[in-house]
Amino acid sequence: MDPLLLVFGFLLLAYLLAGIRQINQWEVALRFTLGKLSGRVQPGLTLFLPGFQTLRKIDTRTKNRDLLRQMVITRDNVTTMVDTVLYYRVVDPEKATLAVENYEAAVKDRAKVVLRDVVGETRLDELLAHREEVAAKVRAQVETTVSQWGLHVELIGLQDVQLPPQMQEVLAKVAIAERDRKYVVIKSEADVESAKNFAEAAAILSKSPGAMELRRFEALANLSQGNTKVIFDLAKPYDDVRHTAAAMAEAATTNEQQRMRVDNPGAGALRTAAQHEAEAIAEAEAELQARKFMAAGRKI
Repeated sequence: MDPLLLVFGFLLLAYLLAGIRQINQWEVALRFTLGKLSGRVQPGLTLFLPGFQTLRKIDTRTKNRDLLRQMVITRDNVTTMVDTVLYYRVVDPEKATLAVENYEAAVKDRAKVVLRDVVGETRLDELLAHREEVAAKVRAQVETTVSQWGLHVELIGLQDVQLPPQMQEVLAKVAIAERDRKYVVIKSEADVESAKNFAEAAAILSKSPGAMELRRFEALANLSQGNTKVIFDLAKPYDDVRHTAAAMAEAATTNEQQRMRVDNPGAGALRTAAQHEAEAIAEAEAELQARKFMAAGRKI
């Protein structure tokens, strides 16, 4: 066999082996023949002619890129540092290859510019409270540009918004003041409701002197249970009891006098004696009760 033929066959085999490439399932390969796009290559093994043809692989999976510490100025002139994450993927490999030189750098730069523009139109409070809305606005504006390059932005998220130390202290003071305001409002509403309940209870007790005395006795009994010494005045309640007893006796006397005038005018002396006796009994009972509570107060 001719040695030249063997050498030529060996070189041809090496040339063909050099032109074999594997295309993965998540990749799309574009074949260029003498610099001109000649077609798209499907996943699997493919053969091209080195020197005459080239293959360029495009990854079609979703990529995430971080945009760290982007210095932006809000609408109310507050300088912040925003950390952003960008998710995008290639949907048109031909455009991504022919329309832009480096589509990854291009989409990142475009996202940075749009982020500064959108945050510059937003106040700091809105930026902190509505991050998702700001991120959605940034994504929509970036999408309008990168769609011409065969790219699709799936998501842009604001990871962190860093504020200057002075602004952090101001926001902390605002939060503390807001909580103090809520505390004062809640406490005042509770005081109003408590005052209404006390007023209602006082109105009910004022209609029944006996109930008022029972409530007072209960309070005194509760005070006597502890070891604390309490000094209280029994003079005024004793007067109240005595006046109440006198009023009841007077009312009873008036009724008896009216009956006496109607039934038997000659029995006036007997009715008057009964009246004095009732008053004496009522005053004696009131005085005895007052002495008992005074003795209880001394024991405390």
